[in-house]
Amino acid sequence: MTSMEITADIYVDKTSVEVFIDNGAYSYSLQRKPAADYKSILEFWGNRIEIKHLELFKTRSIWK
Repeated sequence: MTSMEITADIYVDKTSVEVFIDNGAYSYSLQRKPAADYKSILEFWGNRIEIKHLELFKTRSIWK
């Protein structure tokens, strides 16, 4: 089995998710439409995933 360690910057808002891997070497963006009663914001899944460091930041809206 191969082991790989990456860094990821993940931006989540009401309508989209943007992921930047290894300082932007790879990126991914997707639209999200969560149901009104959906409680989970972000889920990770896969084979033996270990999150070594996690930081959360709250940003202010540019529309207010």
